[in-house]
Amino acid sequence: MESLDVLDKRVRELTASRFKEFEATLLRNKALYDRAAKLDKGREKLRREYLQSTGVNVAKLEAGWAKDARRQAKERQDFLEEFRPSAISRPDKSRGDAKEAAVRTAVLAESSHLVLPPFASSIFVGNAGAIVDAPPGDSGTGAINSGWVFPADPSHIRVTTSSQNDIACFLAVAGPPDPEFAVNFAFIPATTATYSMTAILAFHGFYVLRSDDSWWNCRHAEVKLSVQMNVHQYVDIGWQQFPALIDRNESNDDEVTTYDRTQFFDYTPVVLKAGDPVVVTVKGTLHAFARGSGAFAELNFNDGTANYIWPLFLSVQQV
Repeated sequence: MESLDVLDKRVRELTASRFKEFEATLLRNKALYDRAAKLDKGREKLRREYLQSTGVNVAKLEAGWAKDARRQAKERQDFLEEFRPSAISRPDKSRGDAKEAAVRTAVLAESSHLVLPPFASSIFVGNAGAIVDAPPGDSGTGAINSGWVFPADPSHIRVTTSSQNDIACFLAVAGPPDPEFAVNFAFIPATTATYSMTAILAFHGFYVLRSDDSWWNCRHAEVKLSVQMNVHQYVDIGWQQFPALIDRNESNDDEVTTYDRTQFFDYTPVVLKAGDPVVVTVKGTLHAFARGSGAFAELNFNDGTANYIWPLFLSVQQV
């Protein structure tokens, strides 16, 4: 079998295995939410009875909450319509990324580094309907409508997530499943040796936080971008977790913030055997969650031409 076919087979096997892990997490989270929601049904009557026993006019209280919820929803919509479009339509930065990659590649090649482009990328989502422009035969569905896709161009990853839950503080709420992206670099070592590896990814996107917390509610919005890296030869050597690239949790905020960073991810030197395939994976998880009337959270590396994740290359060197 040709080397390219061997690497492709290994990448697909690893992706299938990791998608099963993604599905298992979805099913576990759904079971936890279903249990909490079931308990809420029994508690609702008790809450109403307690409020009435204290002399509270429950119908009037609920009418006030509903009125405030409508106002907050209108303010959220006005905010998004005013500020979100500029983050979507901003200028494309891919030309600058390409120049940076070319310069770094040339310098590393001169110093005997092996410089590898992305071999394949994948995206896992909790809602298969969120997958667009999937290459024929390179996408699929799984548990509770989850889905996966191999983008036709592994060098441009487009993924996004958002959340709004206009629900009272004391009710169970399920946030959207956190989508995952992964970029795989693959090679066959020519020499049994210790290798160090650095993956370089350019991130271009934006996040939205909108919440208006007050003493009688619990509105908040949060976004988080987490990245891990793994090396596989025969078995997984182990996931290495990096500090979160984005980690915001706000109770009172109105912001749309762009995020443009080129990030370097170094993996602990490992011994690799000559002649057998190696797959290096950089995996990212996007998290967005909002709770309360008018609250909203979004983490977006997808919309417009300027928002995407570009895995520039993997640098490999014997040490």
